Amino acid sequence: MSQPLYQQVKSELLNQISSMKANSSIPSERTLSQKFNVSRMTVRKAIDELVDEGILYRNKTRGTFVAEKHLVRKNSVTEGVSEGETKHLLYMTRRTFEEIAPILNAPIYEDIMRIVMNKQKGNVTATVDEMYITYPYYEENVHDIDGIVAICENKKEYHVTQTFYPMLIPVQFVNILDIPMNTPIIMIRSIYRTLEGKPILLRKTYYNPTIETIEISN
Repeated sequence: MSQPLYQQVKSELLNQISSMKANSSIPSERTLSQKFNVSRMTVRKAIDELVDEGILYRNKTRGTFVAEKHLVRKNSVTEGVSEGETKHLLYMTRRTFEEIAPILNAPIYEDIMRIVMNKQKGNVTATVDEMYITYPYYEENVHDIDGIVAICENKKEYHVTQTFYPMLIPVQFVNILDIPMNTPIIMIRSIYRTLEGKPILLRKTYYNPTIETIEISN
């Protein structure tokens, strides 16, 4: 199979969601598992990704709903872009991330913004950026996507620690980067800290190996 089963379910859900109004509820996991003839665990994994991507949102007592459309449309970013390149906001969501909170020195119950953007050269995606920033810091100091880009571009104003990871392309970025599953890529994890040492931004940059060449040497 070219796609994992949950990704096929996710694609079917996206088709269904595209014709629904914002704040409309989607069917229950049980109903969807019967409709697609898959396990509830498979349905839940597909829904979890759509929630992470800001396409759906959960209400603990009422169910799962379609998010506002403007959160998932591409939006061009003008700052920090070289000639011949464009950057787009792909999706943005706000929720708790227990595994990310300690990296940003935040309580595990604090809301964190997850922002996913791509950089295109011509019509080809060269990189995908997956970024995390605490919601209070975003609201007080950043305000918008251009502010996020400004942090990434103004490295002299921050202490930046980078770690290089050879890995296989994450399934959720296969279609965005338009490269086959199981393709080896390089991901660079960057932690941005203020000059006083406070961590404010976690950035994971995934490089398209057909466009951007990253070499790791001793």
